[in-house]
Amino acid sequence: MNIKNNCRVENVSKYLIENFNAIEITIDEFLEKNKDIYEDAFEDIAIIFKIEDENIIKNLLSENEKAEIEITIDHLIKNNQINDVSSYMNEISTGKLIIILLESKDKTNLSGFVMEGNGEVLFDYLTSLIYESIEKALNPLDEVIEEFSHFRPYGKYFK
Repeated sequence: MNIKNNCRVENVSKYLIENFNAIEITIDEFLEKNKDIYEDAFEDIAIIFKIEDENIIKNLLSENEKAEIEITIDHLIKNNQINDVSSYMNEISTGKLIIILLESKDKTNLSGFVMEGNGEVLFDYLTSLIYESIEKALNPLDEVIEEFSHFRPYGKYFK
């Protein structure tokens, strides 16, 4: 697949479903789980997925994330909050749930994403799609930096 095809929401969705057992959910289902967000925030959201397969999530975690999840679980056990694991934030912080909101300004091509939960491998994949698809434009700051690299100070204080 070329990069332009990878950045189509349809292709990214297919990849998430096939490789990560992602399940499409509606905005209402998402709002039911996460009560802290209002429906107004979904203007550019093309599609929402959840990943609940703990084995897949474990494979997406970096060693750092695995350690952080263990610390979180220990904290919840010490504070007798482990029984409330079904709460949205506990599911996210204990590695039982990942939510992915794919954004698209034109409703066809991926323009951004929001990921709630741990999974560095998945995050890096989605990030690479966003940044690879952006053409590098001429940056005037690059020209200034190049100019300064040839600059040699002079005067009585720079001998």
